[in-house]
Amino acid sequence: MERIALLLFACLLLSAGCLAADESPAEAGVSLIAPGDPVPIFDGQATYAGIIGSETSQIQANYSMGVVAIAPGNATPPHRLIGTAELVYVLAGTAEIRCDNETVTAHEGETVLLPEGVLQSIASVGDADLRYITVSQPAYMPEIEITGDDLAALNLTTNGRPIVVADPHEGIEWDLESGVAAFTLINPALMNETAIPVGYSVAYVVLLPGGYLGFDGIRGSSDLLYVIEGEIEVATPDGDAIRVPAGSAAYVPPDTVKETRNALNSTTIILSFIDPAWTPEKTGLWK
Repeated sequence: MERIALLLFACLLLSAGCLAADESPAEAGVSLIAPGDPVPIFDGQATYAGIIGSETSQIQANYSMGVVAIAPGNATPPHRLIGTAELVYVLAGTAEIRCDNETVTAHEGETVLLPEGVLQSIASVGDADLRYITVSQPAYMPEIEITGDDLAALNLTTNGRPIVVADPHEGIEWDLESGVAAFTLINPALMNETAIPVGYSVAYVVLLPGGYLGFDGIRGSSDLLYVIEGEIEVATPDGDAIRVPAGSAAYVPPDTVKETRNALNSTTIILSFIDPAWTPEKTGLWK
């Protein structure tokens, strides 16, 4: 089991200060999460910087999340994640992703969802480093990862197929506030024609300069806003606000009202992970 479970995070802050370990997300409100320092995984074939996981005990998420980097020519070895589906969103570079008997090539901005238990590996096949967000649900634990000689001992045969979203702009588009466009990438509640093996939804959101999402909340679901490009400001009705730069995320607990604005004079791009999955009736304004 080569992958290590050090899901580090550098800081977990509120606008009023650091989030104490004994505070619950509902008490703490919106929090800023910066990824941890990269640590080597798979005998140095890749590095992993944790965002959500066992180290973020204040965040009561049903998944784990981090950023993996792989140099050209390197790859994760064949392995299985027993009972856990993995989502890959390519931030940079080119990935060659094996999923049982099928191999797909994914470029920047593309999403690949791997069903639980499949024999998988991810290789960096471009000229630049491959960087991707990885999300595991249920959350990753070392004991679920089977690799090396343990694969043969497991004696498991699967024939899973990956779900591929090649272009974020081909997702379901929703009419939102001025200067914002959102595209659904993955949503098990809305995409009934596809058997999606996760309980959360993912949306790709573009905020033009001045663009904003007005005050609202999501009933019964958390929202993690990961900034791919640019910077956002997330504010609550009581006046607390945090700024989230590229590479970091804002965690919004369930039933928490917030406003999200583009904090720069250039386009900002974010991913929104809502768990359990977003549906229109969940969104509303209340205190």
